[in-house]
Parts: sequence; structure tokens; C-alpha cells
Amino acid sequence: MSRPVKQVSSEETGAAHTTRTVERACVVLSAFSAAEPRLSLRELAARTGLPKATVHRLAGSLVACGVMEHGSDGRYALGLRLSELGALVRSDLDVVSVCSPAVDALAAATGETVLLAEADWDTLELTVVASRISPETLSVVPITGQRQTIPPGAPSKALLLGVPPEELDTVLERLSLPALTSKSHTDREQLASEIAAARSVGFAVAEDEYLDGVSGVAVPVMFESGRPRAAIAVVGPSARISSQLEQIGKLAVDLTATLRPQAPVAEAVA
Repeated sequence: MSRPVKQVSSEETGAAHTTRTVERACVVLSAFSAAEPRLSLRELAARTGLPKATVHRLAGSLVACGVMEHGSDGRYALGLRLSELGALVRSDLDVVSVCSPAVDALAAATGETVLLAEADWDTLELTVVASRISPETLSVVPITGQRQTIPPGAPSKALLLGVPPEELDTVLERLSLPALTSKSHTDREQLASEIAAARSVGFAVAEDEYLDGVSGVAVPVMFESGRPRAAIAVVGPSARISSQLEQIGKLAVDLTATLRPQAPVAEAVA
């Protein structure tokens, strides 16, 4: 009896070929090292174990994408596009690694959920890049990795209070300020006044502005070019946390002090 032959669809064949091509491209890129940043086609083939024709085809595509360069001497090197992508990765890792001790300390001290939100000032977007979830049965669980236009809430207010006062109106004009709840602050003048008042204490609070029944307090951290790169927030059920927001805010300011530029100390006048 003849053995049945599995019919493979063109889609499956194409997917397998694409996967193999991507894997081989990664092998080619991994052939470079600090000791050997420039390699000839023959050297690339020797280090990858791939046929020269395959390496030549892959290298051409990678050069076209900017992730490899082909020098006038015929040798290949990693391209500037990889450097740009690497800078993005290091940027995200730096925010998380630098802020993690403060995030951990706040979570331990409050017993509430603590989140780290990174800002993109070009697009006015916010992304939760790390969090510590409260052990309480009723707790807030943020969605890590979710990118959204800067919304109402404590993390957004903290980012705004870190913006230089002379730039705040310009930033507010660009924000959509959606009414996510009946308590969301959508009036720009009112929000500007609230941010101005928050500067004196160093933290921002929000009660039921992002989600009904959820309140929080946040502080701006990791300043770059005069603006905060991120905000650290403590969030929890309003019924449990609202009465403690000021106390938690002061604690957050204290535990994150090293993540903000220090004001210069005025010299004593003789």
C-alpha cells in the first residue's frame, strides 16, 4: 500500500521560505563582531556556513534596508539603521532599569500597584513599560506595552508638571483631552491651573479620571532636554487609596528624588 502524501499549500510553502530567509539574514548580521566589524563576502560565507550566492543575495537586501553597508573596498559592515534601532532598545531598557529600584520601593511601601509610564513627546503618547501589581485581591492591573495618546490620569498629569511652565500651554493645545469618565479634566485652563499648583508639591493626583473607581498619584522622572522621559505612579481602588493620596505623593517624591535634576543650592550672601 502506498503511503499517503501530505499536500502542502502554497501559503505554507511561502511562510516556511520567509521564515528561513529571516533566520539566514539574522545569521549574516550575527557574523560581525567588535573584533571584526568589516567582512568580505567570502568571510561572511565562511562564518555563516551559507553558500556565497545566498549570502550575496541576503547582503544585497540587507544593504537596501539600511541594516548593512557595502564599502567601496567590497567589504560589508553593519548599517546605521541597526544603530538607530539599538538606540531605541537601549532607551527603553535604560528607563526600566534606572527606575526599577524606586518602583520596587514604592510597591513595597504602599502595597498598591505601581506603574512606570514612558512618554513620547513627539507624538504625545504614553506607554506603560513596567509595573508591580498589588497583592491585594482588589487591585489595578495596567496593560504593559499598551501605547496610547496621553490620556487623563495621574501619570499624564505628572508628565505635564515636569514640562517647563513656558511650554505647557503649547503641549496642552496639542492634547485631545478625551472625557474617559465624568471626572476627566477636559478644560485646558483648569488643567493648567491644576498642574501649576502641583509643581509646588512635586506630585500629581487623579481621582476617577481615567477609570471610574480608580485613583492614583504620580511623579515625573528621568528628565531629558528639560522634559521628563517617564512618570512613576501608584494606583489603586478609589475606596482604598483616595484618603492616602497626599501621603503617598510625598513618599513618591522622596523615593524618586534621585531621578530628577536637583535644584541648585543658592550661595549664602555674606
